[in-house]
Amino acid sequence: MRQIKFIPRVAILCLVAVTMSISLPLFVTHNVIGAEELSLIEKVKYFFLGKRPSKVATGRQRGGARRDRCPNVPDSLTALVPFDVDGVPFVEQTISDRPTFWFYIPYLPVSRRNAEFVLIDENEDDVYSATFSLSQKEGIASLQLPLTVPPLKQGKKYQWVFSVICNPLNRSGDATVNGWVERVPESSNLNSRLKVATTREQVSIYAEAGLWYETLATFATLWKNNPQDKYLTKDWVSLQQTLGITRLYSKEWTLYFLPESAKNVQQNH
Repeated sequence: MRQIKFIPRVAILCLVAVTMSISLPLFVTHNVIGAEELSLIEKVKYFFLGKRPSKVATGRQRGGARRDRCPNVPDSLTALVPFDVDGVPFVEQTISDRPTFWFYIPYLPVSRRNAEFVLIDENEDDVYSATFSLSQKEGIASLQLPLTVPPLKQGKKYQWVFSVICNPLNRSGDATVNGWVERVPESSNLNSRLKVATTREQVSIYAEAGLWYETLATFATLWKNNPQDKYLTKDWVSLQQTLGITRLYSKEWTLYFLPESAKNVQQNH
């Protein structure tokens, strides 16, 4: 086992920004009564942000990482996941066997940094681990798992750890964020609703079901396919700000196809 598997036993150096400007009630419930009239962004905030009962990964502390050889940047490396008032990420659910993970990466390609993504099961064993090159400009990036990764098991929680390698000779200086994902079964009712829904309606359906990874991915796709919609663009920027991107509001994103093997360093396609 590699050293990173022992992350649950030590303080993780997370660089999750904690700026949250939420005007909605500081509670979240999956009861949709009263939520139908909310706008798309308000609905996403209603179901995922603010005070939420349970589902918080235990033993996670946020804190500043030593930058070592990483350049100073106005906004830190940020995981696009909901978190509590202490900056601790929630255990978010998905129905996907290989969900896509989203981050704000503040480093320019001229820095020639590599990044590492690791997926760890409840037994602290690596399900997947790979290193790849950060070849694109700063901004939002989505990380897509290869089909060679074993599908996530229903009812199981997995920790993911994303690191920008600042100094290959001293990994203690990595800029790192982490979070949790739990795969849950897809109900027949959810499947039926999604089949007849528009992309905009799918965002609401996923939000009401508490499926963060599907909500974010569908929201991003909806915005990308409708760049002329100024209200949707405003919502997309608002969501980024709420999740901790305080300075640069990315109006696009980079898709990284993660390598099949940990021995490969892959450029973005």
